[in-house]
Amino acid sequence: MKDFFEKNKISIAVIIAGFIIAGSIWLSNRSATIRQQRPGDRELTTQQPSKTEEQVQQPAIHINYTEAPEHVGEYAFVAGRVDHVYTSKKGTIFINFCPDYKTCPFGAVIFGSNAYKFPKPNQYEGKTVEITGLIKTYQGLAEIILDDPGQIKILPLESSLIKDVKETPAIYRVVTVIDGDTIRVDIGGTVETVRLIGIDTPEIANPNNSQSDYYGPEAAQYVRQILEKQSVYLIPDPMNSNRDKYGRLLRYVFLENGTLVNAKLVENGFAFNYIYEPFQFMKQFDYLEKQAKEKRLGLWSGETK
Repeated sequence: MKDFFEKNKISIAVIIAGFIIAGSIWLSNRSATIRQQRPGDRELTTQQPSKTEEQVQQPAIHINYTEAPEHVGEYAFVAGRVDHVYTSKKGTIFINFCPDYKTCPFGAVIFGSNAYKFPKPNQYEGKTVEITGLIKTYQGLAEIILDDPGQIKILPLESSLIKDVKETPAIYRVVTVIDGDTIRVDIGGTVETVRLIGIDTPEIANPNNSQSDYYGPEAAQYVRQILEKQSVYLIPDPMNSNRDKYGRLLRYVFLENGTLVNAKLVENGFAFNYIYEPFQFMKQFDYLEKQAKEKRLGLWSGETK
């Protein structure tokens, strides 16, 4: 046996070396395959659309920013007046169309890595702009991510695009507040009862209900503070009828500064998200309600104020 190994030691060495090399190649290939299949590796995920693929699709519709939630997943031209621009500590730029972004139907975001492309973002404040891109959602809010200055442009006042998007809605005067989700508004000399879409607030004492529900008086008082004798925009919902079975107008109520009162009530814990019928801002209101629960606000506080 010793003679056999001595006579064939070179051949055996070659065979062993071949096995080692073959094994190394197999392990290397397997390792590479595993790296490519890692679900957390976004750069190697083939399902992620490339920038070229995104650019192939061109926006086909012109809409107002209040309509953006209806067009999530679509490429669009979105127009509206910018209320303010905010830059975070991390350098992310937020272009806000309402005083409170949490109750606004749409916004635009520029991540810090692309901020250098937009050296003067504050130039958009107070201006009517048109933003182009894919409408996505983040935490219930519709948004477009900007990574190219060509995606946003300031519209001149005489631009036909502004007129084509949507005419400025009429403004009306709130006469009185009935309860947390119902008001009376003077519309062209006729006082109409308006039910706020997408929310439900606890009842207050009335001829049909001798005792107020928990947090009903607080909700009604909150609405009186922000709405009574104020001027508002009344916007219908494309997913709802014009009136409910009681003959009340179904509307979103916006203050002149762009605040959506319906959303504000949910955000601060004075109203529930109305889940029994679909409406335009249902996902946004659901998110706001969850936030109110986590913060234990209003209805979720466990005690009246």
